[in-house]
Amino acid sequence: MNPTPSKPLRPASAIRSTDDLVLARVKVADGVPPQNLSRFGDDIWDLGPAVFSQTARRRACRVAFGGIDCPVERLTAKEYIFAWLNERLPDPAGRLPPLRAQGALSDLRRFMDFVREREGRFAPALLEQPLLDDWLAFQNSRPIRPGQVAASLRPVYQLHRLAPFLTHGGPAFQPWNGRPAAMVAGCRAISSENLTPRIPEAVIGAILKWSLHYVDDFAPDILAARAEIDRLKAAAKDGGRQPRAPGLTESAALWIEGRRKAGRGMPIWSVPDRMGGVCGANPRLRNPGGPVLNMQLIAAQIPAHPVSLVQNKVVHDMLHRAIVELGCEPGGLDTRISTLPEIGHPWRDRFDSHTLAHEERHLQTAAYILCSYLTGMRDGEVQAMRPGSLRHSRSTDGMTERLAIRSLVTKGRDASGEQAEWITIAPAARAVQIAEQLALRHRSADMAKGSIGIWAVLHRASAKDRGLPHIVRRINEFRDHLDRQFGADDRPAIPLVDGRPWVFNTRQFRRTVAWHIANRPFGVIAGKLQYKHASVAMFDGYAGTSASGFRQEVEAERHLGQLEDIVTHYEARLRGEPLAGPAATRIAAELRRVVDEMGPLPGLLADAKRVKAILSHLARTLHVGILNDCFFERGTALCLSSAKDASDMPRLSACAPDRCPNSCISQAHLSAWQGAIARAEAILGDKLLSKLQRDVIRQDRDRMRKLIAPLVGVIPT
Repeated sequence: MNPTPSKPLRPASAIRSTDDLVLARVKVADGVPPQNLSRFGDDIWDLGPAVFSQTARRRACRVAFGGIDCPVERLTAKEYIFAWLNERLPDPAGRLPPLRAQGALSDLRRFMDFVREREGRFAPALLEQPLLDDWLAFQNSRPIRPGQVAASLRPVYQLHRLAPFLTHGGPAFQPWNGRPAAMVAGCRAISSENLTPRIPEAVIGAILKWSLHYVDDFAPDILAARAEIDRLKAAAKDGGRQPRAPGLTESAALWIEGRRKAGRGMPIWSVPDRMGGVCGANPRLRNPGGPVLNMQLIAAQIPAHPVSLVQNKVVHDMLHRAIVELGCEPGGLDTRISTLPEIGHPWRDRFDSHTLAHEERHLQTAAYILCSYLTGMRDGEVQAMRPGSLRHSRSTDGMTERLAIRSLVTKGRDASGEQAEWITIAPAARAVQIAEQLALRHRSADMAKGSIGIWAVLHRASAKDRGLPHIVRRINEFRDHLDRQFGADDRPAIPLVDGRPWVFNTRQFRRTVAWHIANRPFGVIAGKLQYKHASVAMFDGYAGTSASGFRQEVEAERHLGQLEDIVTHYEARLRGEPLAGPAATRIAAELRRVVDEMGPLPGLLADAKRVKAILSHLARTLHVGILNDCFFERGTALCLSSAKDASDMPRLSACAPDRCPNSCISQAHLSAWQGAIARAEAILGDKLLSKLQRDVIRQDRDRMRKLIAPLVGVIPT
């Protein structure tokens, strides 16, 4: 039993009122009445109004204090969570995210339990450094990682930090002399390299291939089968039931004759163990281990009630005798299964209602994989997508069609997040459309109310989960399904890694495509455009720089920030626009090589914001000018030929754009050159010019015309 608190420790708060709103200073969803918000005096706090994540489980938004018997501990826990949620202190710790409140309470309770076991009761006055050292030693004795040890020390630091807001206070001293919890726990220094494992190329290639098959090749069959079942259900509902006999016997005979003429067998359940009820129990008892007739489908096609087919002995025997004559057909729906060219036969047997439901879930998982990998979105960002999130647009010049997905970014933003767009490619767009169709078919009422997005739980009309729960398990089940359906014992559909199946998680997709883009030409540009990172250095640390993934060096932000115009050069090359100037041949050849090597990866199209970035493999520095762009190389720079001091920067005041080997002229500079030519023409119209002046200006004009001729398509005479 918990000890009774000592008299000096009061069980009521001296700081908070029982009517104080728990989310007083926390942003909550619009339209939530204040009277519906939890109060400090409640034993269960519902923090759901302040949780904007689409994947958060509702139970994770509730914080329960009723299980804390000691009133002092309960009060301390309430004030601790309340203060951490609401108080803004002048330190970098920040407020407690509402979704982490449940975990924070669990951590605190474990620490209070430890103190009570050692001291007989919990009280802030008992917290001395030797006791904290014992807590650290206890955590180190457990089979956990240093990071988990550091997390277990967090309540100690927070009790000290939040002491002014606790009735009974907290430690008056700095725990461990102010050393950070990570240092105390012995954690290693945080590396700039993202340690999430990258999916091996053979594995990601295989699962993308089969995901594309599902979305492009299998989806029409799956959606058509669902439409067939809907029609059968609607016909049964509108047409009523046939009489039991003799009409039922005649109808069953006509139905069997139709199967005989079509050359089709009797529909049986593909997986009998998944079928229950009287329709399954009776046939299994009469024919143990044999095929189980799909009475549900037969009844819908006759039409009749399934129970009538079982209870009518004449009809029941007629159907089972037909198995001997016609044979069996797994599934039994009329929807034909398309042939997959690479295997030379239909990709599966015909559907029944159970296998169709499972294939719909696999189709949804395949669409999720494509959307996650081909956009680089985080799991929460994928699952925050709403109907209509797919956007079609064209570039400012109208030449390039862009596909974008609009969703909610929460990482690094406030609690409610921020709307953002991800440039993507056609397969991801088709995946989004498939996800919308599945959600609309099964959860149309919830979608109409706006309570769910396009990633919804299927086949549960009253599902309360937001988004797809257990998506990691779903992806790995999809891997196992592919191995069973399309693999062999010695050749699984998804290749093994070190003799074992690869274990997927959602973070791996983002990391893998980030590394792939960053290690291809124009990769840093693609990555920065695609992944919404605040800086190029952050993306470089995310993607790694070598095959091993170990970060050797980070490009300077200033270096990449200067090179915004390389995106324009690349897009101009995609449109077939020519270059001019002495460096035109060299730069055009380099861009042509890059374009040839580029594959249809996501994020390779620049959006209108023109993010500053450059190719990591280029050793040049681009300096943008009015008359030309300088791809600076010190050894060939004419501007430095007369310089007294060595310099690694061009002298723009001494630039010779028509003669310097580093000079490149594009369409962006054309108007400036045409203006200069027009001014020369105007000056030549002056009759007061001498012959010498006229000859010099004419030569200068002709030189400029010849320089920009590749841009205007005119060969000067």
